[in-house]
Amino acid sequence: MKQTLLLIASLALGTPAIAADTIKIGLGVPMTGDYAPYAEWQGARCMAEMINSEGGVNGMKIEVLTQDSGADTQTAISLAQKFLDEGVVMLGTIPFSDTMIPVAQIAQGYGVSIFQPQSTQVEMHAGIVNNFFTGVSPDPFTATAAANYALEQGVKNVVLLTSDEGGSWSARTPLWFGDVIEAGGGKVLTKLNFSFGTSDWSPQIAEMKALGQTVDAVYISSIMPDIAVLIRQLRSAGIDAWVVGSDGFDDPSLDAVASDDASILDKVFFATLAPSHADSAVVKFMADCKAMGIDVPGLFPALGADTVKAVAWAVGQSGSTDAAVIADTIRNADSVPVLTVDEISFKSTRTYAQRTIPVIGYKNGQRVLISNEIPSNVPSDWN
Repeated sequence: MKQTLLLIASLALGTPAIAADTIKIGLGVPMTGDYAPYAEWQGARCMAEMINSEGGVNGMKIEVLTQDSGADTQTAISLAQKFLDEGVVMLGTIPFSDTMIPVAQIAQGYGVSIFQPQSTQVEMHAGIVNNFFTGVSPDPFTATAAANYALEQGVKNVVLLTSDEGGSWSARTPLWFGDVIEAGGGKVLTKLNFSFGTSDWSPQIAEMKALGQTVDAVYISSIMPDIAVLIRQLRSAGIDAWVVGSDGFDDPSLDAVASDDASILDKVFFATLAPSHADSAVVKFMADCKAMGIDVPGLFPALGADTVKAVAWAVGQSGSTDAAVIADTIRNADSVPVLTVDEISFKSTRTYAQRTIPVIGYKNGQRVLISNEIPSNVPSDWN
């Protein structure tokens, strides 16, 4: 009778009555297509296996449910519903606000939150949903860190490449970079539009040349292979400006651009989400996963380890597998241990992790960590 009453109560609350013999995390994320390099599922699976091999959490195994959303919002929503019906305690989805918001709204009825380890879009911190975490800092922080280093290199005149296709990440991040440059005495010469998937940058390059002024830096927040094509075409056109970017540059395929000519990346740097240079925790984790037979091909896939480690810690800390308790434990903690940095905290920010912003450059074709600080001069117009 008691079990029947519990079942009825569970159904009335919209949560599945599933015995908590496993801790389930659902990732309906891009496993194929253009956004696949930026999804977190491989790192999540590897971290789950690491924790399970040591006995799990309070005797329970972690199960990471994964399915390919592609880049389709409706598919991601359907997968989120499927995972919620299977009793997940945390969700991950396509890391763009037009998907994260409706997924969070559906999950809210189940008391479940989204933990996006790589989402930097400011839209998610506007109070539209309150069951959302991102394990990193928003785009204005990365834009500021990149601009600060550019100013240290003597950059004065910059060109900004913007696109509405990636939301604020590709549209407003360049503008925040420009704001910091101008606050530091530099100048935004022009803003030029681009589309994802551009293979011919000659129109934008022609406009840069027509400015009649030396371009010290070109800033773009985009994805590979577009970035590599832009770098090659700028150099072929004789433009030796710094090419500066955001976390979209943090893809191993960018490193491969230097395979024939290491110098081509000498004047490229980007502000990213976690240290990903040779001796970083991320690179060590990737090697450890490879030894286990799991390929974790870069920073973004590795970030999934942060989701799993945070959830596992919260279950252990609270002694509960209730999704709402897990989320509250994470949100109210002074520090939450993760993989990509030692710890993060949401206590003062509520929705995003305040953490240092690594700036990565290249020397002889190899990544080097240039700086890793929390910038103090972030533009204030984003929240």
